[in-house]
Amino acid sequence: MSITSALRRARENAGISLREAATTSGVGAGNLSAIERGLRDPTTATTSKIADAIGIRFIPMRPQGRSSAADAVETIVDAEAAGDPAAAYRALLQLADDLAAASAVDRLLLTVEEPTRTGSRWDDAVAGLAEWRLGESKTPVPEWVTARRGDAAETWEPQRSAFALGLRSDPDRVPEPLRRRGVLIEEAELASV
Repeated sequence: MSITSALRRARENAGISLREAATTSGVGAGNLSAIERGLRDPTTATTSKIADAIGIRFIPMRPQGRSSAADAVETIVDAEAAGDPAAAYRALLQLADDLAAASAVDRLLLTVEEPTRTGSRWDDAVAGLAEWRLGESKTPVPEWVTARRGDAAETWEPQRSAFALGLRSDPDRVPEPLRRRGVLIEEAELASV
């Protein structure tokens, strides 16, 4: 997770325009835009001003090579845009592994930042996965996870490879937080090999 992408996601998720954030923080709109696009590295003071303006605080952690839910969603969005559903699915599986390998506190820290909304069923898949893994360690669930409810009546399975497979998941083998959202991915698929 980069600080600049976290700032952009937090601003967008809060519904704050770039201009509003620039005005409130005292950072020029052009400068803020360049920071969010990774074209300019902000100083600590500038980062703090922007974070205060959008109402967030950074929490230091050692991710130990693990991706956050927000980072996984960015990878999924990029893979979908590139027409690579297999890469999108691998990003979800990697998140499942990363959360499973993390301590309860680190699981929470890896899911506390609200990912950008994809506008697709991936939102439900990531939320369901986060709820399931957090529930395994009896860790509190962030608000964004519970807010993404999905639709159990409209089931969805991600495309797992370059070509759609005719296989269907058995709903009885799907973790409850995913099944409740209508996302059909069996628990065994989400386990590390």
